[in-house]
Amino acid sequence: MMKKIILKILTVELLLSILTGCGNDMPTEELVNNGQSSTGQNYELPAGSSYVENVKDLWSGVKVISTKQLREKVKAELGEKYWPDILLSEEELEEKTGISKDMYVEFLAEKQNIDANIDLLVIVHAREDYVGIIEQKFEEYRSNMIEENKKYPQNLGKAKASRMETIEDYVCFVQLGADTSTVADKGEDEIIAYCQEDNERAIDILEKAILK
Repeated sequence: MMKKIILKILTVELLLSILTGCGNDMPTEELVNNGQSSTGQNYELPAGSSYVENVKDLWSGVKVISTKQLREKVKAELGEKYWPDILLSEEELEEKTGISKDMYVEFLAEKQNIDANIDLLVIVHAREDYVGIIEQKFEEYRSNMIEENKKYPQNLGKAKASRMETIEDYVCFVQLGADTSTVADKGEDEIIAYCQEDNERAIDILEKAILK
C-alpha cells in the first residue's frame, strides 16, 4: 500500500514539472494576440502611423478606430461642404501646430490646397501623457490664426468659429465652413454661426464614431 502511495505522489510531481516547463511555450501567434512578441516584449504602434486602419490596441485589447476612418466619416457627413483636400506630413503638422511625433500614436491632418482658404481638420490619437500638451498647442494655433486673419473677414470668422474637442484620447481640431460667401455681407457674427454649424456636425460625428 505504501509503495502505491509513493508511486502516485511521484507521478503527480512529474506531471506538475512537465506542465510548469511548458508554461511559456505558447505559440508565437498567440503571444502576438496577447500583446507580446515571442521574446516577451510588448508591442508599440509607430508614431505617425496614419496608414493604420482599425488597428487592435495591443495594450488593452480594445479595438480602436483609425484617424483615416474618422476623417472619412466627417467627409461623408459634410459632403460638398468638406473642403480640405491635401494631407499634411508629420513635419508639416509640427511646423503648423507644434505637435511633434513623440506626442501621438497616430494622426491625420488635412487642409485645403488653396492657401487663401483656411479649412482644416486635424485628428490626433494622443499618447496618454500628452493629451494636455496637444490641447495647449491647438489653443495656441487657434489664437495665431485669429491674429493672422484680422484683415480677412471671412477667414477671421472661420478662425473664431474653430474649436477643439477631446474625445477619450483623441484630440480633434475642426476649422471648417467651406463657402461662406452667402453670409459674407451679413457680418462677422453670421459667418461665425455659419461655420460653427459645420464644426458642430463634424465633432458630433467624431464623438459617435469614437465612443460607440
